[in-house]
Amino acid sequence: MLDRYLKAGALALLRPLAHLFIRLGFGPDWLTLLGLVMNLGATVAFARGQLRWGAAVMLLAGLCDILDGQVAREGRKETKFGALLDSTTDRYSEIFLYFGIGAYLIAQNEWIASGILFFALAGSLMVSYVRARAEGLGEDCKVGFMQRPERIVALALGGLIGHNGLILALALLAVTTNYTVVERLAYIRNKLKQRADSAPAHSAP
Repeated sequence: MLDRYLKAGALALLRPLAHLFIRLGFGPDWLTLLGLVMNLGATVAFARGQLRWGAAVMLLAGLCDILDGQVAREGRKETKFGALLDSTTDRYSEIFLYFGIGAYLIAQNEWIASGILFFALAGSLMVSYVRARAEGLGEDCKVGFMQRPERIVALALGGLIGHNGLILALALLAVTTNYTVVERLAYIRNKLKQRADSAPAHSAP
């Protein structure tokens, strides 16, 4: 949803900055790593209870995540390793962010919320895992609502609201990410079944 309605606008707004990075010779991999470092800063902010600062830095890191792909495409610097690095740092960034939020919740004795965070983290990682496994089978799998841009926005909005907003965002993610996993599994199952049903039958020799 966010990819469809917001990403095109964000790309248009960030295009001058992307072209500046290209002229300066700033490679997309450096932007990817910068986003990871910024998410580490957001993790520290969350762990120290500075929720709004953590959310703001996380959103800035999200801009780096958009810019690295834009610089790679428009600067003709796309590589398979760059795509792998981007996916890997995305997973680490999410784990770090949840770790920082978890440290904050434990310090606040929010044990129930910490349990909710576990399911949100598990669902977030599994959404990406199912897509990767599906692509390994030769199937495209981008269906489902709670993809990474939506997850980042949900966490950021929760952090900007404050303690209660963050817990609400985690509860939302715990449900919707795992639902997205089931949705993707069902989608790939149906797709593979339709392909098998449409395949011509081979007569016995």
